Amino acid sequence: MDIRTRLTGGNVVFRKNIDRALILKVATKAEPMVAILSCSDCRVDPEKIFNLSIGDAYVVRIAGNSASEQAVLGSLEYAVETLQVPALLVLGHTGCGAVKAAIEGKAPEGLVRVAHDIDLARHRLSGYHVNSADAVAEENVRLQMRQIAGNSQTIRDAMASGRLAVLGAMYDLTTGSVRLL
Repeated sequence: MDIRTRLTGGNVVFRKNIDRALILKVATKAEPMVAILSCSDCRVDPEKIFNLSIGDAYVVRIAGNSASEQAVLGSLEYAVETLQVPALLVLGHTGCGAVKAAIEGKAPEGLVRVAHDIDLARHRLSGYHVNSADAVAEENVRLQMRQIAGNSQTIRDAMASGRLAVLGAMYDLTTGSVRLL
């Protein structure tokens, strides 16, 4: 089966099984309960991990779950300011390829800012953790939480007013469990 057939067939199944009322509801207004900054790794699907439905989450995905790119930060600001999400979650995961590539100095040229963030996170660690991709990935979640607040007045204001909680979490690829930080 080629990819076009798989994708169009998958959409047919989706349309057959989705609640039509839900589709109509979210088509008229977006009211997500959370914004999630997640890695773009195909094994990390925030909506499935948290058992969310269409319209529940505003998800921004980028390798290494980094908010250094202006478009990523701007997307999160949109979720906070326009969609009024009450929570923003930075979701990292074990076995992150972007983290491994950055540690090994093999990050693709287009991910230079992501690799820089990962290096910053790595330098906050000591001992054997410096070369542990999972420890670096977790520290990167913490770094992104700080950077998101530090680089966005919109997000800082929402946090200061008590309207927004910024959370961090790690998803374990081998168990499927999420641990809030």
